[in-house]
Amino acid sequence: MNKVLLVISLVLIGYGVVMYAIDFLPVDLFNDNKNDSYVYMKMVETDSFSWSKYRLHSLIAGFVFFIIYKLF
Repeated sequence: MNKVLLVISLVLIGYGVVMYAIDFLPVDLFNDNKNDSYVYMKMVETDSFSWSKYRLHSLIAGFVFFIIYKLF
């Protein structure tokens, strides 16, 4: 059970960190841009279901699961 908590916590923490890091990545990073101006991706809220809305929740839940793993 402890290994399951560790794996779940690491997956949730990784997901939360990656979803926050996406906001800082330029869209056309690998294209040859002549004027050196990059367009950055920014997550915006929509009315439909989106996993990006739960990035803070997953980060907090991952840390909680990790603390529970460390305590037991």
